[in-house]
Amino acid sequence: MKKEDILKKAQEESSDEMETFVRDRSAVWMALAMAIAAGFFVCMRGKDAPIMDLTATVCFSTAVCCIYRFFRLKKPYYLIMGLVLAAMTVFATVRFFQGH
Repeated sequence: MKKEDILKKAQEESSDEMETFVRDRSAVWMALAMAIAAGFFVCMRGKDAPIMDLTATVCFSTAVCCIYRFFRLKKPYYLIMGLVLAAMTVFATVRFFQGH
């Protein structure tokens, strides 16, 4: 196979290695963020506490994942989703501390 054929074949492939790497790496960051947030809320949890802590944990970890993907891939969708999820995290955290 000639060098030009190899290059053409590589360019025609549908999978982008950089995007796959970033997606996989963002999942690691998401898992770390979820563990940190869950640990925080477990320490703060009171008796008969509502599920706002779980909501905040999931939103926080997913927001970190989306924001990491945005910085690596520069796709605005990930920034928008990250910001929306960050706002939901703040809302759920406030509701958690209010006892709802």
